[in-house]
Formats: sequence, structure tokens, C-alpha cells
Amino acid sequence: MLRGADTKVPWALVTTLIVAAALSAASCGDNTQVTAANQSLVRMSVDAPDTARSGSTFGVQVRALNVGLAGIHEGRVTVMLPSPLTVIAVDASAGTAATFANGSTGGTVEWDLHTLDSNSQSKIDITTLGVLAPTEGTKRLTVMASMTAQGINPGDAVAQDDVTLVQ
Repeated sequence: MLRGADTKVPWALVTTLIVAAALSAASCGDNTQVTAANQSLVRMSVDAPDTARSGSTFGVQVRALNVGLAGIHEGRVTVMLPSPLTVIAVDASAGTAATFANGSTGGTVEWDLHTLDSNSQSKIDITTLGVLAPTEGTKRLTVMASMTAQGINPGDAVAQDDVTLVQ
């Protein structure tokens, strides 16, 4: 090795690796996941209450956070709420759009992020209702969110959280 030779440190790479390590450590719970794509790091999270009362509405929040160097383009998140959960309303961040449908298998929310700029986040609040049958005492349900976008394939960015519905 030559003494006095200029050594160039790729600071953008070093910074990205430090941020990735920090996000990985922060996402150790079952309700978050960090995914890398196109010079971006996307953190998906689902936050549902631990328990909810049958017949009462409650909220579920889904967040998409981009801490990378580039935007995430054509981002779309599908949120699946299993039966007996149904979606009552959705409230998405400005600049995004969401629709929902309810069926025999539960509720589904389609959330169009369009572009998630670098160092930004979007969130959607979902108001839901679950009704147990009279013979059911409790039921544990998993709410799952999955993102696709340019460079993010189905299954690459998935987050989930459990809620227990009680009588």
C-alpha cells in the first residue's frame, strides 16, 4: 500500500449501510419489515391494537417509510383484514389514494402511493369492525400489508400485526 495515496470513501454507501443497519435493528418486531430497492430503503409497518371488542370499531395504521437516496415509484400497498373484520372507512395521506372492499373472506384495502419520495413517509388509517359469532369467545386475527413498486416484487415488502377479537 502506498503511503500518502488518496483514499476515497464512498460516503453515500457508508451512510446507506448505517441506515440499513439501524432500520433492521428497529424492525425486529413482527409488525415491520425493511426492504431495499433502487437505492431506497423502505420500511413497512402495520399497527393494530392487541385486543378489540367484538361489535366495536377500532383503528389499524399502515405506514410506508422511504429513507433511501431515490424515490419509490408506482408504489401500491394491499392490506388484507381477515374475516370477520370489515373495513368501515380509510383515511390516506395527502397525495395518495385508497379504496376498500369487503367480502366473505374479510376486508381488503388498495392503497396507491404513486411516488414515495426519498426521506418521506405515507400512512393510511383504516377504521375496521369485527363481530364474533355468539359461540366464539376470542379470535386471533392477522392483518397483513404488502407493497409492490418498481424494483419491489410481491412478497419483498410485507408487514403484519395481530389483533385478538374478544366478546
